[in-house]
Amino acid sequence: MNFIVYVLITTTFSAFFSGMEIAFISVNKLRFEMEKGKKVTARILSIFFKNPNNFISTMLVGNNIALVIYGILMAQFIEQTLLAGLIDNRFLIVLIQTVISTLLILVIGEFLHKTLFRINPNLMIHLFAFPSL
Repeated sequence: MNFIVYVLITTTFSAFFSGMEIAFISVNKLRFEMEKGKKVTARILSIFFKNPNNFISTMLVGNNIALVIYGILMAQFIEQTLLAGLIDNRFLIVLIQTVISTLLILVIGEFLHKTLFRINPNLMIHLFAFPSL
């Protein structure tokens, strides 16, 4: 049970970092400049826009850390639950672990959230400005 909770947490972090990266790239900067003085989140985001390389680098490093932890946890989870005693070939076990964990993280942690964050990047970047600090 602990594996599932930890996998969900790492998937959530990966989704957050991937989504914020694409929202930051897709955000309407003119609209952001117009809202700059009105909202607290706009002031927070102005810090990110002053140093865009730092923000993108932080999102990429965070996503990589989440993905490494996810990969380790999924490998253990799949081997202990799905493949327990079924397969003796070590290469086949690693192949199955890789395929299952890659498909899950690509769909759940990357494609889905990047699409959601790209639909309305201005809203998403304002919603998640505080967690990005």
